[in-house]
Amino acid sequence: MTQAPLTLSTALLTPSPYHVGYGIEAHFVDALKEHAGRAAPIDKVFFFTERALLGDVVGGLHERLREALPTALFTVPQGERGKGFAALEEALEGLIAAGATKRSAIVAAGGGAVGNLVGLAAGLLFRGVRYVEVPTTMTGQTDGVLSNKQAINGKTGKNQFGLYHAPLFAWGDARYLETEPTAARRGGVVEGVKNGLIHDPSALAALEPLLEPTLSHSGAALADLALRLIRSKLPIIERDPTERGYGLVLEYGHTFGHALEFLLAGRLLHGEAVGVGMRLAARLSRRLGHLDDAAVALHDRLLIERVGLSPRFPAGVSPGDLVRAMRADNKRTGAELRCVLLERVGRCLNPQGDWLVDVREEDALAAVCELMEEAGVEGAG
Repeated sequence: MTQAPLTLSTALLTPSPYHVGYGIEAHFVDALKEHAGRAAPIDKVFFFTERALLGDVVGGLHERLREALPTALFTVPQGERGKGFAALEEALEGLIAAGATKRSAIVAAGGGAVGNLVGLAAGLLFRGVRYVEVPTTMTGQTDGVLSNKQAINGKTGKNQFGLYHAPLFAWGDARYLETEPTAARRGGVVEGVKNGLIHDPSALAALEPLLEPTLSHSGAALADLALRLIRSKLPIIERDPTERGYGLVLEYGHTFGHALEFLLAGRLLHGEAVGVGMRLAARLSRRLGHLDDAAVALHDRLLIERVGLSPRFPAGVSPGDLVRAMRADNKRTGAELRCVLLERVGRCLNPQGDWLVDVREEDALAAVCELMEEAGVEGAG
């Protein structure tokens, strides 16, 4: 007997529901047929995943699809390093060669890099074909899939080329999370902590008792943790489901974090990079006269003591290199860097009406040096 999924709304005008639960895989094909049948029956399914996930993670899902519908399998490069133009071209040309049509459905099963790459391909093919996102990581299930931003990386930064393309529906089976390494699982938890810091401190109070550095949740406990993290983001996207206005607060820590992630080229996971980025953003907010010492200390306690991130500053990155990499951030609109910063815990600064703050490079550099000095990194100044 399998659990029936819980259906959540992602607040879009054209519904793009999110079905979540634990061990819900047996319901997937019926959900796909039901959603697709409202427009036109599916002629063929194109199933994209990473080869390493085809075993115990999404192999069963792929087999269920093959038994029910004509299905073609595509594998994509692993992780962020494969999220570029070469992989995008290969996916698009492969779809054409395999006979994809406007009646086809594309399924992206994997982490955020798979979802981004395949979601962008689905948005570009024939100016948009139906796709379904099946995130298999904590970050993907609790954060990435709740956005509709599809993108690949450029030569100088993350997510520089993309578009908005919502899935027909999303599918979050917490069973897939059980095989995820702890370090990767932390990424989704970091994003949940972020949601509380930027929007609702009460969400932090509810989340903190579930946190411990090993994050050894399984079964129902893992599903409950994932659902709590999802619910911490829902009020933000309900207010701005396309993330073009208030939803930009979700970029807290990401201007620093994306630059770190890009410079380290896979040596630092996305959630780890965002965690460091949030600690840097907190110190920058304090330097600019907004946050107090207690708020900065709260960042460190939650991210280091409760979530289990390393207190060390990532090796191999200089302050100057980091700030230069931030110049390629996709939120930039002029000469200054643009960051989401906190006015206080639970509220972001909004000096120009778009929830972003113009930041001088020297102030960003000083915040980086400050954290590096606290971590005992030589030559930080």
